[in-house]
This record gives sequence, C-alpha cells and structure tokens, in this order.
Amino acid sequence: MLHLNLLRNIKSTLSKISNFSTNSSLRLDMSWRTFKKLPLNPMDKGVLTDGADYIFLDGRPTPFSMKQKRKLLLQREFAKKIVELSESLDIAKERYAKKVGKSDQDIKHVLNRKLKPKGNKHIVKA
Repeated sequence: MLHLNLLRNIKSTLSKISNFSTNSSLRLDMSWRTFKKLPLNPMDKGVLTDGADYIFLDGRPTPFSMKQKRKLLLQREFAKKIVELSESLDIAKERYAKKVGKSDQDIKHVLNRKLKPKGNKHIVKA
C-alpha cells in the first residue's frame, strides 16, 4: 500500500514539473575529471573506497575488504612473476657469458696448438 502511495506522489510531482530537461551529452562529458586528474569512475579510488569501513578500539587491524584483498593477491602474483622472470634473465645472462667465454677459449686453444717454428732462428738476441 505504501508503495502505491509513493508511486502516485511521484507521478503527480512529475506531472507538475514541465520545464525539467536533461542533456545526455553533458552527463557523459568527463573531461573535467581528467583535467583534475581524477579517475573516470568515481568509485574506483578514494578515501571512502580505499579506507577501512570501521576500526577496532583496542588497536586490532581491520580485515581487508574484498577489493583490497583482490588487489593484494594480484600484487603478490605480480611480485612472484617479476622474481621468476628476473631469475631466468640472470640465468640466461650467465649462459651467454659462458658461451662467449667458451668460444674465446676455443680460439685460444686452436692458436696454441698451431705449429711453431723450431730452432734458434726465431729467437732475437739483444
């Protein structure tokens, strides 16, 4: 019954307002948010969304919200991936250094095995 009365009141109020209009282009223009360096979605960041909903008086930490927990887990996954990739990069650098060093050693070994002139002719006396 209360619901029907509210609907009747709303309909009668709307019929009395004749000069009320909105422009959809004004509602969709969010350039002022980017100009003020705000996110396009006002519910994305902010004091109300990032902070805790309540605090304990005895100093215990409040539990994370679902969004905070999701962000924390995502950051942990990123950190694990970064560590894993940096370790594989270090291994690849070491392998490349060994490969270059091995090729240098092979060249030196071949040069040392080459035939050398015999006798005293190649020795220069001072």
